Amino acid sequence: MTTGPLARRSLIGTLAVTLVFLAVAVPVAALLWRTVAPGGTPEGDAFARMLGSARTWRLIGVTVAQAAASCVVTVAVGTPLAWFLARRTFPGAGLLRTVVIVPFVLPTVVVGAAFASLLGAQGVIDLRGTWWPILAAHLCFNLAVVMRTVGARVAVLDAHLEGAARTLGAGPVGYLRRVALPLITPAVLAAGVIVFLFCLTSFGVIVLLGGGSVSTVEVEIWIRATRQFDLPGAGVLALVQVGAVIATLTVHARLTRHAARDGGASRRAAPRRLRGVGDRAAAFAVVATVGLVTLAPLAALVVQSLRVGDGLGLAHWRNLGTVTAGTSLAVAPLDALFVSLVNAAVAMAVAVGLGLPAAVLAARRPGGLADRALLLPLGVSATTIGLGLLLAVGRPPVDLRRAWWLVPAAQALVALPLVVRVLVPAIRSAPLRLEESAALLGAGPVARWWRIGLPVHRRAIVAGSGLAFVACLGEFGATVFLARSNRPTAPVAIEQLLSRPGAAGYGQAMAMACLLALLCAAVIVVVDRAAGAEGAAPGF
Repeated sequence: MTTGPLARRSLIGTLAVTLVFLAVAVPVAALLWRTVAPGGTPEGDAFARMLGSARTWRLIGVTVAQAAASCVVTVAVGTPLAWFLARRTFPGAGLLRTVVIVPFVLPTVVVGAAFASLLGAQGVIDLRGTWWPILAAHLCFNLAVVMRTVGARVAVLDAHLEGAARTLGAGPVGYLRRVALPLITPAVLAAGVIVFLFCLTSFGVIVLLGGGSVSTVEVEIWIRATRQFDLPGAGVLALVQVGAVIATLTVHARLTRHAARDGGASRRAAPRRLRGVGDRAAAFAVVATVGLVTLAPLAALVVQSLRVGDGLGLAHWRNLGTVTAGTSLAVAPLDALFVSLVNAAVAMAVAVGLGLPAAVLAARRPGGLADRALLLPLGVSATTIGLGLLLAVGRPPVDLRRAWWLVPAAQALVALPLVVRVLVPAIRSAPLRLEESAALLGAGPVARWWRIGLPVHRRAIVAGSGLAFVACLGEFGATVFLARSNRPTAPVAIEQLLSRPGAAGYGQAMAMACLLALLCAAVIVVVDRAAGAEGAAPGF
């Protein structure tokens, strides 16, 4: 009696996975076709032109170098913090872990605007035109990745190992160097690869902080597609980026499997309270580091949004409802925020609608085709998705470049991996025999889902929906290619406000970034209350 319902569920999941595959394959195919178009056209020479250019290889080298530097800095700062917070407990330690996660769930343009307010032209230190603000922003944005991944591994180290090492005469440094470090190295490497991937495809942070003088492959794709109108050249760079991302994900998959094999502890070492001056000094250093990396930029963002002339005021906040001359923004910032909210709601519904049946199929068949296909959106950067969609729908006989649903479609594809990443563990942990028993008692598919499936997976669905909404609300990489000038989203509006000099536009951008951060924080708080702490944030 269960064969029919299970077959129907598998069919729906297969259709959802197929749609996800096509949604990724079509933009990539459009890019590939545009770069290798036959007939001796200029498009057909795009590969030779771009890959034979010294500028292209210089951009690739700079992109890899800044990602590697950001990775090294983040791992170097995050690993000691993760170790200390996993091994020690003190008042406020839980709040400190939450503070670290806040920048990760914020839109990249908000983090970029925060560091622009701290290290930009009107900030505390003017470091425009250098890589230092970008490295600092990447550290702030990705610190949570290292602390969650490495901290989870440190927390499950076998407590007997330290006792045995001390019995054999090893001191704290010897235990750390010879026992603990080799055990946590796979987790450190896995976290480092993810940070490298995020920095390799970083777009919004570099656009806002680069000041036009520093660039990467992602930024060059945007410039060539939207300003130089060199779509074949942009397509070649996008395909190079796809190859680099897929290679990075392959390395991460191997490291993750290695870390999983090394996992498991017979007795977990519980964190102990602070003892002595050394522990208290280390705790102070941890608090100061987290405050400097995460809270100082956000505080500077708030201050800059209130700065009016030589004093403080709410003029920039009040002006969010008006179009300010000279800012290149065709609509009021609040109108752009409304567009973002509508797009994010539609994209969230699409991402959850596709992600739920696809996650069910992937959860029932670990490591299968569905599981691998759902990783495809991670293998294509947001800028590649946006540019590919623009090329796919912008050719005769059908030109859909002005269709309103293009932006939500791209955002849904970007958010889909978050939904699946939250849902799959919850579905795998749910007992299948509950639904089988309900089917034997005569309950139909709708009744089984309403009475069993929804209550069991409610927390994961709420968490996935909230994270998808936040991701879509702040999505910038794909949206910047597809948003129309009369319907910009909030992140696009912030970039446009910061791209023109002038105190009015700068102040509006700071206020807009603060408002976007508050909205995202409110969504995360609601998700955390409704879904519980375990479902509020995905694993890395």
